[in-house]
Amino acid sequence: MGKKNITISVDEKIAREARIMAAERDTSVSQLLAEKLKELVGARKQSAAAQKDFLRLTKKAYKLKYGQRAFNRDSLHER
Repeated sequence: MGKKNITISVDEKIAREARIMAAERDTSVSQLLAEKLKELVGARKQSAAAQKDFLRLTKKAYKLKYGQRAFNRDSLHER
């Protein structure tokens, strides 16, 4: 898979701290950001998959039929 260059703008203080963090980890700011973006995208995909699985399992377990009622007005107001 190829790589794509992107340009970002950040506050000078943030840029300075990012360079320090990258140096402490023996990497570049670019690599630091690339890893964080990869992590964020992975978390988003995992969340979407979990949500889809939850809805699938919920429908299966409870056999939900959206838009159909199993009751009528009179049965709800019985005393």
